[in-house]
Amino acid sequence: MKKIVQPFLLITTLLFSIGCSAPKKEVPQKKVKEVEPAPRVPIASVNSSVPKYKVSFSSLELGMPISELDQRVFKHYGEFYTKDFSVYSLDQMDYLAESHYINNIDLFFIDSLLVQIQAYLTVDKSNELINQFGRAKLVINDYHNKTLLETEKAITKTSNGYSINKNLDHYKLKWVRIGADIEYEVNKKLNTDSTSANLARFSSMGNPNGSKYKLTFQTSDFQYQMALIEWESTR
Repeated sequence: MKKIVQPFLLITTLLFSIGCSAPKKEVPQKKVKEVEPAPRVPIASVNSSVPKYKVSFSSLELGMPISELDQRVFKHYGEFYTKDFSVYSLDQMDYLAESHYINNIDLFFIDSLLVQIQAYLTVDKSNELINQFGRAKLVINDYHNKTLLETEKAITKTSNGYSINKNLDHYKLKWVRIGADIEYEVNKKLNTDSTSANLARFSSMGNPNGSKYKLTFQTSDFQYQMALIEWESTR
C-alpha cells in the first residue's frame, strides 16, 4: 500500500507545482507614433484654355449683323470680290456646343449682314433634317443613284418618322422657307479628284473616309446678291 501511495503523492506534488508556477511577465508593447500624411502635391499644373461657356450653332441667324459675331469663336478668313463680301470661319472648336458632330462652319457676310451659313458635319443628319423641316426636294445628278431609285424608294416612313434610303450615297435635299433656302448635300463617295487639303477638311475621327455632309442656310436672294457683288468687283 505504501508503494502505491508514494508515486501518487509525487504526481500530485508535481501537478500542484506546475499549476502554481509564477505567471509569465507581459512584454511591454512599443508605442507607434502617429505620422501625419504628407500634403498632396500635384504632379503637373494644368493650364486649360477651354472656355466656361458654349456657343450653339442654332444661335446663328441669317441677317444678324457682323457686330454681334463672337470674335473669340470665329475668325476673319478674308474678303473676296469687294470689301463688302467677308468670310468668317470657325476658329475655336472648344467653344462650339455641337463640336461632337460639326467639323467646321463658314459664315458669309454681305454689307455686314450674315447671308449664308455653311456647316460641315462629321455624321449624316439626313433623317433628322427631314423630320425637322418636313417635305424636301431630292436632287440627284448621279447615274448610280438614279438607277437605284428605279427599284427602291427614296424615303420610307418608320416608327421614328421618315428615313432616307441608306443606299443613296450622293444627293441633295432642299427646303424653301420664307426668306431663306436650306440645302443639305451628302456625298459618301470618296472623290479621288479632290485635293489633299479638301479631303483633310472633311475628314475627322468620326468621318475617316472623307465623307462629306454639308448643311447650308442662305437668304432667298443670296444668288442675286452674289451676282451683284461679282459685277461690282469688275467695274
